[in-house]
Amino acid sequence: MATFNRPTVSKSKASKVGERIGAGHASNDDLVALENWRASHAYIINTFQATLRNRTRNTGFVVGTRLKRRTTILSKLQRFPEMQLGRMHDIAGCRIIFPTIEEMYEFREDFHKARFSHKRKDAQGRWDYIANPKDTGYRGIHDVYEYNVNSVGGRYWNGLQIEIQYRTLVQHAWATAVEVAGLLTQNSPKFGQGDPQFVEFFAVASEILARNYEDRQSCLPDLTMNQLRNRLNEIEDNLRILQMFGQVNSKVVDIDFKKNNILIFSYVDIELENETELEIRAFDKLSDALQEYARLESQMDQNADVVLVRSDSFVNMRVSFRNYFADTTEFVRMISECSL
Repeated sequence: MATFNRPTVSKSKASKVGERIGAGHASNDDLVALENWRASHAYIINTFQATLRNRTRNTGFVVGTRLKRRTTILSKLQRFPEMQLGRMHDIAGCRIIFPTIEEMYEFREDFHKARFSHKRKDAQGRWDYIANPKDTGYRGIHDVYEYNVNSVGGRYWNGLQIEIQYRTLVQHAWATAVEVAGLLTQNSPKFGQGDPQFVEFFAVASEILARNYEDRQSCLPDLTMNQLRNRLNEIEDNLRILQMFGQVNSKVVDIDFKKNNILIFSYVDIELENETELEIRAFDKLSDALQEYARLESQMDQNADVVLVRSDSFVNMRVSFRNYFADTTEFVRMISECSL
């Protein structure tokens, strides 16, 4: 049986820790508290992933889970000084990927009727990025739940939050390409940062994919399809983003699949080797994976990235976390079919 970290600080104290980290005044004790706060969310990931896997059994829907990377939390606290660590709702994350948008809506509506005491934080559509796509072109729907049980064993985690992401295969292909682009270049289109043309490329691509595959609109509804195609081709001629994707393959160093896996992604100079490297470390016990995950993050340099994921098969893990496999095949195929 897995041993899970209990939170050692309250929400309010966690937020105080986050304030000091964001201001650049963190002590060693603050960093220890941050790591405990993050690791404690593994317990609610375990609870929700079990529920989601039961509900998606034999459906073909893909479920993946992840614990937010420490570097991402630190970056978020520094970029948004008003962010409260104790209320950061996406430290724990579950993702479900659906073949069609209709299946996604049907599953989500049914899940809202689930008979458990966890509280869904209804933000009046705030996290519906299909109805209201982000300026970057991100599309999908997020639900946030607050863990709540009456059991003696589970009460320590009451109040912690988890984010459930619902995406279609089309939306996931786009999001994967954005993540891979951020891993391979100095740009960060996921956050709208970097070369303006680089960021624009993915916004235009999102609009094209939304219209062609889902009969929806994204972040550029006023442009015609001809304008979108022309602009995408102009940027591709300048930046060769699709060409870059075609040149990169992720070499998997180790395949020893178990449900608890640490993915270690190493960057290389794609102009020299056209290759990235992915090492997979698998663990029977989640507690062992968490311990190794913390150790690895403390020693990772800027040429590597690491994430802890849980999945029920290697295939589902690869689909859910295609970005770590540098797999943009679906994105390139879709864009090529409808825009070039």
